[in-house]
Amino acid sequence: MNVKEVRAVMEYALREEGLEERRLFPKGPKVWTLFGGDVVRFFWPQVIRRPWGFIYNGGIGVEIPTLRQWLREFKSEEPGIFHSYFVSYLIINEDISSEFMVEHGNPIPADLWAGLLKDKLELIPSTLDDLASAYRRNKEQLGWLAHPHQRHAWDFLLKWRENPDPSLSVPKMLPNGRIV
Repeated sequence: MNVKEVRAVMEYALREEGLEERRLFPKGPKVWTLFGGDVVRFFWPQVIRRPWGFIYNGGIGVEIPTLRQWLREFKSEEPGIFHSYFVSYLIINEDISSEFMVEHGNPIPADLWAGLLKDKLELIPSTLDDLASAYRRNKEQLGWLAHPHQRHAWDFLLKWRENPDPSLSVPKMLPNGRIV
């Protein structure tokens, strides 16, 4: 088995779970999205080949089309930390999905993995109001999406929702990795 075959098996399983493959922005990477509401919940896959087999990895994330439109309109030259999506995290950080590994010669548990990924996406609120409310009241519901290192993105979103003034300063990352 090779990387292309692993991808093909997983693409079929994700499609069977009702996810749709698309690009979040022109020339961006393809992601698998769960539709409904005004928040795009997505999974971007990554297959890593190892001498013993494969690791199926990637990220779960959120994109907010209304925020993206505002950024294009008012901050096209400097979208700051939002150059490709709102927030995301690597699934390898989670207990269950960190085990998405298969040795050469063994069948890929694609249905199981695709179902678990869809379950993770379904836990993310599908509307902007519910997403902001979950962040304010129950960060645990958002899991790794609300990790403290994502604080700058969430703080900006809450300010932007309160007053989408074009003079709002978008957080950006400095060369040393600090976000201001």
